[in-house]
Parts: sequence; structure tokens; C-alpha cells
Amino acid sequence: MMKKHNIFQKRSVITVLSVIFLMNIMTVAHAQSQFSLGLKVAGNAANYLDFTKKNFGLEAGLFMRLGDRFFFEPEVNYVFKSSTITKAVDEFNENMKLKQHYVSVPALLGYHFINNENFRFRLTLGPRFDFKVADNNDQEGWKTGALQWGGQAGVGIDFWRFALDFNYYIAADRFKNSITSESQTKLANSFILSLGFKIVK
Repeated sequence: MMKKHNIFQKRSVITVLSVIFLMNIMTVAHAQSQFSLGLKVAGNAANYLDFTKKNFGLEAGLFMRLGDRFFFEPEVNYVFKSSTITKAVDEFNENMKLKQHYVSVPALLGYHFINNENFRFRLTLGPRFDFKVADNNDQEGWKTGALQWGGQAGVGIDFWRFALDFNYYIAADRFKNSITSESQTKLANSFILSLGFKIVK
């Protein structure tokens, strides 16, 4: 019962922080001459770098863009990732699924190489923080950390109100074994293809 309460409390804190973050960005946006706000959905292919198999997941959220040629693009997304971990057991390899749910907050800087009214081509780069809200890990004893943090880079195009982006994300994740108290840091990566629609252009 206490565990469920802690998970609910953690989700509530993350939700409140996300709302505060959005409100602050919206306040700043009123002072900007160029401002876009939109919805996005994405698919991701994620794994840990010392394992070979990628699995597919989904993302959905909000993005904002402040500025013109140079711009700032914060996002808040709900992210589901799935990875398959291959572990040697005696003479055989055993595959174990790792499913994770995050609230993700990228804070990207970008530059429009092409910046026409109805078509833009851009490059983005910046930090990203993924706060874990739930996981389903069938690797006995091992749990992933509450925070994944790393960097994200990508390219994208805008046409009319649509935004198409391809991003690469690499992050550090802390594993801890609740049985042996052993801990280790692993690098995780994701390839992300997203489609956004600007509510405010």
C-alpha cells in the first residue's frame, strides 16, 4: 500500500512541476514576437548500448518554439519505451523485457537554415531529462533509476502547420540490484520520429 502511495505521490509532483514549467514558458512567450505552440506524436526505437535488440515505443506531448532564425524549443512529453535485455544464463541466452514510462522534458536550441513562411528546415540540439513514472522490469532484482538525463540532437522540417522531426537521444541510466545492492550506469539511446501540428503558428 505504501509503495502505491509513493508512486502516486511521485506522479503528482511530476505533474505539478510540468504544469509550472508550461505556465512559465507561456508567460515568457507573450513577450516574444515569434511563438509557436503545438501537439506532437512520435515513435521511438530504444535500447541500451551494450545490448543489441531495439524495441519500439510511443511518445505524445506538447512543444513550443520561441524565436525566429535562432529559437528555443521546450517540450513536455509522455514517453513509453521498451527494451530487450539479453543475459547469458549457463550456456543459453535469456531475453528479458524492460518497459518504462517517463515524463520527458527536452530543452532544445535550434537554427533555421531555411526560414520561409510555409517551409522551414532546422537543426536542434540540447539537454533532455526523463523522469520515470512507472516501469515493468522482469529482470529479477534490477531496477532502473528515477531519472534518465542526456542530450538530444535532430533535424526537422516545417510545412504549413506540420512539423516533422528526426531525433537521436543518448542518456545515462542508473541500474540498481535490490537483492545484491550492486549498481551500475548504462548508456541508453533512442531514435525518434515525430509529427507535430501547430495550434498557434
